[in-house]
Amino acid sequence: MIFGLLFLAAVLMVLLSLFNKGQLIKNRVQLENAADATVYSQAKLSARSQNFTAYTNRAMIANEVSTGQMVALLSWANHYKNVGEFVRHPVYQSPIFPPAPITYSNVLEVLTLPYRFIGTAVSAPTKVMVEKWPTVVSTFNSSLGVFQQVFGLATLAAQFEMNINIVEGHQIGDQDNKMYTPPLGWYFMMQNYLLTYRGENYSEVAPALTSALSLFNSPDVSAGLVGDFLGGQSSQLENFINTNTPNMRGKGSNGNDAVASYERYAAIVNNNRDPFTKDRHWALEKDFTVPFPTLPIIFFPGRMEIDLEVMMRFGVVNDGGAAYVTKSAMDKNRDIDGLGWSGMDMTSLFLNIEVDIRMELIIWNPFGDDFREVLINRTVPLPPLGTPIAGAAHQLVSKNRHAKLTLFDGWGSFGETDGVYGGDPDDKWNDGPLEARHFATVNWALVAPAGGVFGANLARDVTDSYGGPPGFYSLGEHFQERGVGYEFTVALAKHLDDIPTADHSGTFNIGGARDEKDWDEAGDAIKYTRFETTTRSRAEGRGFDAAYQRLVWDSDRPMMTVSAAEVYFANPMQFNADGSDESASLFSPFWDARLREPSDISLFLATGEVDWQILFGTVPRDSIGIVNWLLTSVADAVVDEGIGYVKDQLVSPLDILLAPPITDVGNATKRYVGDVTSTITSELGDL
Repeated sequence: MIFGLLFLAAVLMVLLSLFNKGQLIKNRVQLENAADATVYSQAKLSARSQNFTAYTNRAMIANEVSTGQMVALLSWANHYKNVGEFVRHPVYQSPIFPPAPITYSNVLEVLTLPYRFIGTAVSAPTKVMVEKWPTVVSTFNSSLGVFQQVFGLATLAAQFEMNINIVEGHQIGDQDNKMYTPPLGWYFMMQNYLLTYRGENYSEVAPALTSALSLFNSPDVSAGLVGDFLGGQSSQLENFINTNTPNMRGKGSNGNDAVASYERYAAIVNNNRDPFTKDRHWALEKDFTVPFPTLPIIFFPGRMEIDLEVMMRFGVVNDGGAAYVTKSAMDKNRDIDGLGWSGMDMTSLFLNIEVDIRMELIIWNPFGDDFREVLINRTVPLPPLGTPIAGAAHQLVSKNRHAKLTLFDGWGSFGETDGVYGGDPDDKWNDGPLEARHFATVNWALVAPAGGVFGANLARDVTDSYGGPPGFYSLGEHFQERGVGYEFTVALAKHLDDIPTADHSGTFNIGGARDEKDWDEAGDAIKYTRFETTTRSRAEGRGFDAAYQRLVWDSDRPMMTVSAAEVYFANPMQFNADGSDESASLFSPFWDARLREPSDISLFLATGEVDWQILFGTVPRDSIGIVNWLLTSVADAVVDEGIGYVKDQLVSPLDILLAPPITDVGNATKRYVGDVTSTITSELGDL
């Protein structure tokens, strides 16, 4: 019985230890599962937002292309409508059979009458559509841009709600043993949003963080840690998602990448033009060759043979196209508003002559084969000859000041081949409407009809019904190559005192007791590990780390965990021509989410080795204060962007008169929004 009692006591001790371990493990697994589910859901919501952006960006592209089709159709119709002005060119005014009065111009006017009829019939309804449809498209595209921002804010709200719901859904046990989101968890959510949408506004984050880490590590190690935390960037912080708005001043969300984003937007629009909009080329032509007899030049001890062949191509050629371009080079924010559609069409009679020359040297050899050497073997094209048949151009702009008024005002240059207004690099006979065969036609278009067709006649050749390019989200340049976003981080915790164990006071000491001083002393100090079963915390220690942990984890003895996830781009169905993966963008909806290991800096923020105020300044340390700070920051940014856009629409001298009161309105709006935000967040205290 004595041995039995001793054995029973040992068994009870083992059972109690097993119970304690089991309780800790169960609560630890609950905490980790909830944190993983929360951070994965947040990243998934972000990926959904990016896919929504990709779909709406693609819709904007399709709408822009539909506008370009109308401009192309109007330019095409007008150039047939204008045939009468072009066949009156002086070159056609000579009689066909002198002294009969019938000229080449008279004959061409009759032959081209069906084309003039078609052009007139198509031009009238198309012009009405060009005056109405672009306004509808521009308004719709601008609405899509607003929807992207609204969806981004809704995603933030959903991430807050998701955090609360998932934590609530993973609760086990009674109400006294509840898992909760500590201030650190709300800070991480704020950090997730700011780095995604507002990172460029916090350009001091990277150097400040590198400097703080350099106190404990070498500069190279510190830079590597920062680079991992900031998505491979160790110096200049960048937005993951850029908010682009036309004609915005300054930096910020519409700063360094705005011009590049709109250049890419325009390039995608032009790349997706339908064949008619992109290149309207046809030709009725005939080839014939005139051979010449071989010309021998005899000398001792051999001869030289010269072969000539003249190849001629003549007929009628039509070239044209429409493109989404600006008046000048787009290198500043103010140039973005000048994006619009331009179309050009030219038809000419032409004659192309090419001379094929071959010169061969032959040296006689009485003892064997003659020596032969080809000295020249090439085709020499002569300048083409062309006479005008038809020509037209049309522009769709947001304001007439963006119109190109002459050929030399941004349209291109004579002799240009395969430009934006048509041409095919793989077809030597299709070089676009500015090629040499249309030289006379383009020149005649500068002076006739009615003062030119390149924009000088604003009432006829320019339509200002376009609302301008839309605002839209784009992917930061760094992340286009990387294809992975910033780290999403979540922190959850429990009070260890609330976990039911056999000995509440000994929870930390299961597996070996340590004195409190061991938490702070160097050398043998207890090291923090994320998934240690016994869940030690520095919160019971002394010094800054301990005080920091008690504050950010909202507990004197917390059981805590940190989980991370990321959004990434991967299109399983499409590759580049060279076999490489498609580059990441917000024009392709193949964004997804996955879990990842938290970066070292996330753990440093959790343990107090790095203070979060180093990253974003004086962020409050309580949960409600963090939420209020984030909402106020986002609201201020939205108001500033709106006020900036309104001010940029003002023309002189109204800008001088109205800019100050508009700024005052913006400041008043931010104060009002701040009051509303404070009222809303104060209600979160009960929650």
